[in-house]
Amino acid sequence: MNALRWRLVAAGLVSLMLLVEAVVRMAGLADFPIYLRSDAFGYAPHGNQSGAFLGRNRWSFNDRSMGSERPWQPSQRADILLVGNSIVMGGNTFDQVDKVAPLLEDRLGRGCPVWSVAAGGWSTINEMRFLQAHPDVIAGTDFFVWELMAGQLGGLQPWVEETQHPTQRPWWATGYVVRKAMSQRFGWVGSPATAAVRSDVEWHYAELDQVLGRLTAAAGRRPPGMFFLYPDQAQLELARAGREWMDDRPRIEQLATRHGLVLLDVAQSSRWTSALYKDGVHPTAEGNRILADLLADALAQAGVKALCDAAALAHTPPPRASGQ
Repeated sequence: MNALRWRLVAAGLVSLMLLVEAVVRMAGLADFPIYLRSDAFGYAPHGNQSGAFLGRNRWSFNDRSMGSERPWQPSQRADILLVGNSIVMGGNTFDQVDKVAPLLEDRLGRGCPVWSVAAGGWSTINEMRFLQAHPDVIAGTDFFVWELMAGQLGGLQPWVEETQHPTQRPWWATGYVVRKAMSQRFGWVGSPATAAVRSDVEWHYAELDQVLGRLTAAAGRRPPGMFFLYPDQAQLELARAGREWMDDRPRIEQLATRHGLVLLDVAQSSRWTSALYKDGVHPTAEGNRILADLLADALAQAGVKALCDAAALAHTPPPRASGQ
């Protein structure tokens, strides 16, 4: 009798686990991007994948790991390359159309496709080494917009572990979701240190200088691109108090001057406020919209919006004659 009771209990537990697993998968909790690991640039979203987290927040990465449904194919229009980390990439909580790159493309018009190269946790080193590993992306860029945060030139951010940047689909989605929730609440469970691998900062500035030179040559115009400096919430408060929030600003300004870049400090905009952060670092949905507005305004002042409008006009089919 006891053996039968235990068999019934075990069968009930298995049934419950299967039911929970089915609910987790049907809810889209396991529908998230997966990543590839690289000795060259740490990690990046796998190419050619798409999905919808929670069944509604769509995401997509093309053949060059860009946050786009379109395959990478530079056009005769003005191709804008948007480079950054999780600020640019957005997250599973945003639908694809509510992320910075699609919002910026909407503001620039169809004459300027916006291609985003970004991953959560990337440092500037990850970003520039990803570009170096994809020379066709550099060569096909007509104008670039590069997000910079304070202290991001210290070293390469390595891949950490599966709950942060999964490299495969979990066979047990329920266990994965629980482990991820615990890691977010209590720290990365069983993971190595998450700090970037430190190396020669002077070499990194020289390396960035070289990458900027290649992007500048590809653009073939002045200005060829833009740095936008993004503060976290605490840094924004420093800026509002009239204090410096970015220690490496002089070096960044030197690079911008050397390559003729536009320099946008988000902290200096009266439109950017503490209310636009959802966690002290990342923007809210409204923050994404304001950030896209600020970038679009800066591109308009740099003459890029005019190029977009001209490209759109040049590729507009002539109107059909009446009666045809």
